[in-house]
Amino acid sequence: MHGLNVSTREITIFLPGLTLSLLVARNVEDLITDPADEDNIPLWAEIWPAARGLARYIWENITFSGDTVLELGAGVGLPGLVCGLKGARVTFSDYKPEALQLCMANAGLHGVKEADCLLADWRDFKIDRQFDWVIGSDILYDPKFHPFLTDIFNRCLRPGGQLLISHPGRPATFNFLKEWLQENGHVVTEKLIPVTIEDPYFPHYEIYIHHYAMRA
Repeated sequence: MHGLNVSTREITIFLPGLTLSLLVARNVEDLITDPADEDNIPLWAEIWPAARGLARYIWENITFSGDTVLELGAGVGLPGLVCGLKGARVTFSDYKPEALQLCMANAGLHGVKEADCLLADWRDFKIDRQFDWVIGSDILYDPKFHPFLTDIFNRCLRPGGQLLISHPGRPATFNFLKEWLQENGHVVTEKLIPVTIEDPYFPHYEIYIHHYAMRA
């Protein structure tokens, strides 16, 4: 596709009452230049179960009506895209330009016009805006990023803003969210969403959804 720096293929995502065609990297292994360099493992290049679960929760439960949404670690942008389809003004953020190219391409494929992107590393996250929502799918997997994400959540969420996090049951994520919640907000909803993917070995997942509100 013109304008993309990565070879792509199209996959279909099914949500209740909604079918989406998304561009993802054609071959993730081709993007691995140094397996020992954690920063360059292309986790952004495919759609993980946690993103599917978060997208379904958003699709079934939330209408944004012009609210602003920051998606952290957007990858190819599935949850943020669904936010856009539900009326949000979306900012996709990732630390890889190729990821943001795919996010914007996927938004364009589905007619989401209220979308922009932010190229930023969590360890040096420069932004001077606050958002009504901050969302992320499986972004709290590594405790070394937790101090940076605490800072981002607290700076980027407006008072009374809402935080949406999904993950496949990681202890590090539970621990982080318990501490963040005690200091900063309250629970709106916590629930499990089943996700099935086309994988002959591990097709079924239970995705945890944490929907919190920042103190006003």
